[in-house]
Formats: sequence, structure tokens, C-alpha cells
Amino acid sequence: MEIEVRAHGDMKRAIGTEKTSVKLEEGARIRDLVLRLGGKVERSGRAFLGVHKLVDSALVVLVNGRNIHALDGIDTVLKEGDLVTFMPVIPGG
Repeated sequence: MEIEVRAHGDMKRAIGTEKTSVKLEEGARIRDLVLRLGGKVERSGRAFLGVHKLVDSALVVLVNGRNIHALDGIDTVLKEGDLVTFMPVIPGG
């Protein structure tokens, strides 16, 4: 299956581009996408992409506009045509 990945802010550096398509096997999860993009997933379940921890409040990960925290976190199952967005939170105001 093929999904679209978009990155904002310094996540573009971690992924290497602002927008790309990624091929994954059917039933792949966010954790599989992280590994495909060059990140790492520890046995404890913590996942990192670049310097960002995916379950950290400093990084928002969306699947079709929905935060993975409202879904199944890094175990969220992806489907053909999904849009996954990685966006660091920028403090200030």
C-alpha cells in the first residue's frame, strides 16, 4: 500500500523532505512507518524520528487529520491513501 507523508518545521530535516509517498505492507502501523523513515522504536514502545519522541507533547502526529493519541498511538494501523503528518509544536505566542 502507499501512504503520503508530510513534515513541517524541523521534521523536514528528520524525514529529508516536506512531502513524500511511502510504500508499506498491508496492515502496517505508525511504528512501521517510523522505521521506514529511518527512525527507531525501542522495546519499551518509545518511538523516535530524528530527535523527536512520537509520544511527546512536543510533536504532533496526525493520520488523516486525527492525532494518533486519539487513535492507537504508534500502533495505529495505516490504510492505502492515508495522509500522515509530522508537526513539531512551536512554543510561544
